[in-house]
Amino acid sequence: MKVVILLKGKFSLSKEDTKREKQQNKTAFAVESALKELGYTVERLNLSPPDLSPLQNLRADLVFNLYTATGREQALVAGALELAGIPFTGSTAMGHFLALGKHLAKAVWEKNSIPTPPSFFPPQPQENDFPLIIKPAFGGSGEGISSSSVVRSFPEMEGALQRIERFSPLLVEKFIPGRELTVGLLGNPPLALPPLEVSFDRLPPEVARINSFEAKTEYGDLVAVEPACLPEEIEARVKEAAIGAFLSLGLKDYARADLRLDERGNPYVLEINSLPGLEPGYSDLPRAAEAAGISYIELIARILQGRTNQKYRTS
Repeated sequence: MKVVILLKGKFSLSKEDTKREKQQNKTAFAVESALKELGYTVERLNLSPPDLSPLQNLRADLVFNLYTATGREQALVAGALELAGIPFTGSTAMGHFLALGKHLAKAVWEKNSIPTPPSFFPPQPQENDFPLIIKPAFGGSGEGISSSSVVRSFPEMEGALQRIERFSPLLVEKFIPGRELTVGLLGNPPLALPPLEVSFDRLPPEVARINSFEAKTEYGDLVAVEPACLPEEIEARVKEAAIGAFLSLGLKDYARADLRLDERGNPYVLEINSLPGLEPGYSDLPRAAEAAGISYIELIARILQGRTNQKYRTS
């Protein structure tokens, strides 16, 4: 294999899209550097949604897919690559669609006995089901989630539903107080990397201890992500749940699962990111790889290995 096309998005000029494009540019630069060090020729393709026509006549050995989106575009781009018949990194269109739809992913996990918080609406929750958390069924980066998303009564639930109705469809889910973890997954079958813990200890007392949009944007400097210190048995269960979430959705190459631990140490999968960030020094997956002794170039090589059937090399 010689030519790798590095695929990323070119978005509108809205504040959120500008931020997203800046992060993708940093990631693309890092991935391109790693690919060149691994001996590949790299060509870039910036895709402007909703125009997917540039994918129809691609000529390359592989597409390294960095196209992330908060809506269903991520799955559509993967689907267009499948129709083009070119191998690409990351999951299939179906895998992305299931992972992007939290309600769909939860239905699959429940059927496969993967621990995940119960969801409602319908059926309606009962009084003893509170506290609950209200979140968009589609989307990521904590969009639509704030401190007021955690509710403890029916009036609070109705208010939260009204506040974010523009993100419909919405998901009403049992809120699991406790520690928040994220687990990187790498390879086919996946290796679960050392769990990282998201610490909210430095947030102001009025801000909910959840990975909300406000926690990420307004208080990002106060939210720490570091290797989790877990008893061996609990870490094994966390990794098992994350691997089960990955496999049951049919994901490929790499992903990142977010979980919560209840007071008894029981893990619950909240969601899974089927195309997690790869920005070194910022994104959680490279941090988890580093904790496992996997360098950034090794991380990129292992992602490629899933599509090339070649052993990764770093020199």
